[in-house]
Amino acid sequence: MTERFSLALGGGAAKGLAHVGVLRGLDEDGIAVAAIAGTSMGSVVGALHARGMPAAEMEAFFAAVNWRRLGWIMVRSVHGAAFRDLVRETIGPGPIEKLAVPFGAACCDLASGEEVVLREGNLEEAVRASSAIPGMLPPVVVGGRTLVDGAMVTPVPHAAAASLAGTEVLAVNVLRPPMPGRPAPTPVGHLLRATAPIPILRRVEALLGRYRRRLRDRRVELPGRLDVLMRASHLMQYNLARLGAGTVPTIEPLVGHIGWFDFHRAREIMDEGYRAYRAWRSDEGG
Repeated sequence: MTERFSLALGGGAAKGLAHVGVLRGLDEDGIAVAAIAGTSMGSVVGALHARGMPAAEMEAFFAAVNWRRLGWIMVRSVHGAAFRDLVRETIGPGPIEKLAVPFGAACCDLASGEEVVLREGNLEEAVRASSAIPGMLPPVVVGGRTLVDGAMVTPVPHAAAASLAGTEVLAVNVLRPPMPGRPAPTPVGHLLRATAPIPILRRVEALLGRYRRRLRDRRVELPGRLDVLMRASHLMQYNLARLGAGTVPTIEPLVGHIGWFDFHRAREIMDEGYRAYRAWRSDEGG
């Protein structure tokens, strides 16, 4: 088995913490990381590792963060300022070219729809651009191009990873749908509570309560519109990533039942990434 890989780490918000568990397994087995290409959350984890942060240190960091408090701050942030500051404090603004491991952040050009892989320039800016979920975080202008979340065009950046180093690519796709019988991801509507005026929120919730009762009377259980949009987006990205994978070995952690913003389940998600790595390693005869 190849003992040196270029990693393609896909997007998936909180699900992307599974990448940390995969990195833990690679570290334990002494498998070298030749290069990393990341999309969205994959770019966050990839940038930290490319800067030289070991997987064990990364796990300790993500497990220690007060995600509920951070989430409260993020939803109240104007124009994505809190996310910008968070990336700056955790990853830093140094040049991509001077990272310990070759790195590329996959983004989508909002005008042309083309994939843009940032392999040089400001690291913080590149990660923010790769993670700019449309409608949630503002686009980032880099080199005159308006860039958003790379998952819009390249959910798992296989080709980018292959171009960074002359080694085999190992991909990690965290967008696999929930297994049969597993619960659906946590609804995302609760994130909006922090920004809504309380009297208005109560009136709206009362209205929604009446409609929920009507639906229950009809014995219909439907997810909210925002949840449908998010789930559909993930399904689209998952299938797009599979189409682009070709023969690239791919690890798919079973985190489909975890919500996009369930960062407070960091330990569980990272452990699932590690389990998925071990299962893949066993299948490969390692």
